[in-house]
Amino acid sequence: MEPRDVAAGLAEGVESFDRLFSALWSPIGAATVKAARLRPGVHVLDACCDSGASAIPAAEQVSPHGVVDAVDLAESSLERGRAKATIRGVSNVRFMHGDVLDWPAPTGGYDAVVCSLGISSFPDVAAGTERLLRLVRPGGRLTVTIWSQGALGPLPELIHRAVVPERPRPADVPWLVNPLQPMGTQRLFRDWLAARSLSFIDVQYVPLAVPGDPDLLWSLVSGTRCRGLLDGLPVAAVERVRRRFTAGLLAEGRETIDFSVLVGTGTLRRVAPPRSPRSARSLLAVGRPIGPVPRIG
Repeated sequence: MEPRDVAAGLAEGVESFDRLFSALWSPIGAATVKAARLRPGVHVLDACCDSGASAIPAAEQVSPHGVVDAVDLAESSLERGRAKATIRGVSNVRFMHGDVLDWPAPTGGYDAVVCSLGISSFPDVAAGTERLLRLVRPGGRLTVTIWSQGALGPLPELIHRAVVPERPRPADVPWLVNPLQPMGTQRLFRDWLAARSLSFIDVQYVPLAVPGDPDLLWSLVSGTRCRGLLDGLPVAAVERVRRRFTAGLLAEGRETIDFSVLVGTGTLRRVAPPRSPRSARSLLAVGRPIGPVPRIG
């Protein structure tokens, strides 16, 4: 889930990030793999695999002869993924350091490419997704998971308000945005995937709520791309940010936070450049942020 320029910053936050593994990343990874309908024996790429929330269940699904190449920029996340695979006795997943936007396809292409909450971190989401499709063999499947419309609730605003007092210049506190918000419904996501020249498209809504526990949700701040907002702050300043975030979250009075996702799958049916279905024409450029800003998910 990491873009090219954030791997170093994420390394320090991996321990906090993994606190959410059971509550958030694992169920999303499992839902992604279930939707992918991977067959035993196939060769799979898990793009932006992080610490294995989708790569490990994918490897279990394609065993005993299938293989999963799990690729990510954060070596510390890969190390945790290897440890989790060892604990679960999964030997057919290969956690490898690399940038999926430059990753080479095997001869003939992958049978399936899975990307769980990763495409929103691409500098250009549409172009990055096309790059993933070039790794898929004709007739192979792409499975992509994104946040659903309305997911994450008040968290971006709460994080922003908590950080602003520690950053004297507004430009130092970029707004946390979800570049895929405009396609966060099943219909719009289906149209966007159709514009990538995929066929047999299926988009599933996966509801997920996480307890509104300030300690648990702070690990989302300190252990994901949001950590970039804390970089360079003294320890005391980070603690003040945490207190403001906690107070804001408690003031919201929410027992749970919505982390629902959409999982879209489609079959690659083209060799020619992608066409633009009439219903999807306005969505072709969705996900191209104005600048490199931190993003949740």
